Amino acid sequence: MDDSIYYQLAKVIEKNPFEIPKVNGEVSKTFIEFLKLIYTPEEADLVKHLDVYPFFKTVAQVAEETKREPQEITAILEGAHAKYALMGLMEKDQHALPTIFYIFNYHNRYPEIKSGDLEAARLYQEFFVKEGFYKRFETSDKGTPAFRAIPVGRSIEAKQKVLTSEEAHDRINNLETDTIALVPCPCRTRTEKLGIRECKDKFPIGACIIPGDNGRKFVDLGMGKSVTKEQTIKYLDEMQDYGLVVNSDNALTPDPIVICLCCGCCCSQLRGRTRFDNPKAVLASNFIPVAGDDCVMCGKCVKRCFMEALSIDKEAGRSVVDPEKCIGCGVCTLKCTKDTLKLQRFERPKQPFNHVMELGIALFTENSGEDS
Repeated sequence: MDDSIYYQLAKVIEKNPFEIPKVNGEVSKTFIEFLKLIYTPEEADLVKHLDVYPFFKTVAQVAEETKREPQEITAILEGAHAKYALMGLMEKDQHALPTIFYIFNYHNRYPEIKSGDLEAARLYQEFFVKEGFYKRFETSDKGTPAFRAIPVGRSIEAKQKVLTSEEAHDRINNLETDTIALVPCPCRTRTEKLGIRECKDKFPIGACIIPGDNGRKFVDLGMGKSVTKEQTIKYLDEMQDYGLVVNSDNALTPDPIVICLCCGCCCSQLRGRTRFDNPKAVLASNFIPVAGDDCVMCGKCVKRCFMEALSIDKEAGRSVVDPEKCIGCGVCTLKCTKDTLKLQRFERPKQPFNHVMELGIALFTENSGEDS
């Protein structure tokens, strides 16, 4: 079976808002090689008839489209689900191709190095970094960020206006589901496997927070830990104390696909600002850190900022922030010697989308040129 099946599969996956990695307008050959590490030819030939999450098909629908026996289809789909190469749940007869986020992180949801993992990591470095797919993944062609920073609620100054789902604890407490999983961070897992993790002595690999059926599936497959909302908040606080930044979908509703705890050297989103030429990556929150008169200019906040947005102004006698660089995450405030650095309201010109479907439509139209 030749590569044409994988090119057909890639064209279906392209229907997601981020599209797929390309070089000079053509599907990246590196990405095709990457897909081969996830799907067998038999699987690829079948799942090319599915839609991309969150749009599901049933076995009956696939059978009608392909003219194949339901038993044969079920067997192939069960194998793909069992390795999380599909989204949805077998018992609910829900089957969809993963989002591009899940596809390129496929080999990094577990700590051990399995067959194909290092080759997958090498291919990722090629299509995501060298071929430049990172920019399309982080922002649309018109600069709309796919992710947003969520600030540390503990550091927001009293009496500041805070909207529902705008700060980290509220985002967890307001989840519509009680099903939450902690799943190994794929970004730090990837660099760990490659032996190039710069933050190895500073941060744990840690976990992403994945709610709903997607999280439940990771738990069922032994790749995630089931947690309550209270446990999730405790874990999130611990990771923020380390200095990791909370990012999530650039939308207020419904429940997010993922809540990430990101470093500046490994994260596929945050690196747009810290390492790559994409300063619009990650929408900044509506807060910035402001130091009080009792700032002792210890510089701890400066060292904790991935964005290099803080500096010590000796003339002013305090740390000061550059609002253009600051994403308003608030991790800089957590080790303040005098507890004087607090987040204060700072309205940004761009705001999160109300619903994730609005975000998806914006990304899709701005990337495909359909609004021009």
